[in-house]
Amino acid sequence: MEFANRKACVEHYQAQFGNLPRYMIEMALDYDLATSDGAASNEKPLTGKEKRRLKQAKQEHVPIERELTKQIQEALKEGKRLEIDSAHVVRAEDYNEPPKMKGYINADGVDAAEQLQQIQDKDACQEPEPSLELEEIGFDDDF
Repeated sequence: MEFANRKACVEHYQAQFGNLPRYMIEMALDYDLATSDGAASNEKPLTGKEKRRLKQAKQEHVPIERELTKQIQEALKEGKRLEIDSAHVVRAEDYNEPPKMKGYINADGVDAAEQLQQIQDKDACQEPEPSLELEEIGFDDDF
């Protein structure tokens, strides 16, 4: 049934179900409105054609044009370097990999090598600390 407003709807069902509290009728009405595909109860439901058209409109993806994307594409086409914040975009053949050192993630090869050398020099000058002997824990090979 269609009603002119919410109050008329609640009063109709309250008259029809006298023992039912008003808040339960309102909860049922709210549930009905929420589960009917977002349409109010006095609106006609969408046809299959309308549902398909809405679904297709949601699925259509228009690529977003951004200035940054254009700059990157132009730099790749021309083969020039492009600085974006702290990253440099270069071609694979132009990339020179920095030297690798054991135990470090190498961001600045020369600086990290100097720091490693300084640490090793300090450790060589200091007396070795007494080491604690730890008992080795073995694992069962029965599994």
